[in-house]
Amino acid sequence: MAGSAAIGYVSQSLKQMLTLAFTDAGPFIGTTVELRSPKEIGTPAGGANVISLWLYRVERFSELENRPSRPDRAGRLVPAPLPLMLYYLLTPLTADELTAQRLLGHAMQALEAHKRLGPEFTHVELRGSAEELLKIHLEQKSFEESLRIWHGMHEPYRLSVSYFVQYVAIDSLRSMEAADPVVDRTVRYQQVVEVQ
Repeated sequence: MAGSAAIGYVSQSLKQMLTLAFTDAGPFIGTTVELRSPKEIGTPAGGANVISLWLYRVERFSELENRPSRPDRAGRLVPAPLPLMLYYLLTPLTADELTAQRLLGHAMQALEAHKRLGPEFTHVELRGSAEELLKIHLEQKSFEESLRIWHGMHEPYRLSVSYFVQYVAIDSLRSMEAADPVVDRTVRYQQVVEVQ
């Protein structure tokens, strides 16, 4: 778990892993991984290869919404962290379409190989128990859903795929005194004499 910077740490971790995958990739050496949108990057000049890993959506992870508060070291109750799912659009950007397809395949191969992001890539602030490992999933989108993302950028469709990271926990800033459990209950009844 981490503080409010957790979202950025996840993006850094994914970028580091993909950058290393392209560093060892023979014909793709020199490919850069950018966190900017494909629209901001555009088509690289001079035969350069770029992978856009753009965070385009953040959602609450509803399955963990109602977790109970837990005590901290001082004995105060701390609400459960805010669980988030992060959605990334992975887009190869290059002047040649065949190279774009190969870049995309290589990036997807790397993400599949590291679908449980290990500590060698995970930012130090995100490291915790085995249950807190970041899990990377290929999102199953229809072509129409993919088109909507590009339409939202006011850009023509480009070859791309969407991944989501499950889950990112942002610690709560609140805490409260822990109270003893209720052991006795007193119920009082009173007759209603008059209704006004």
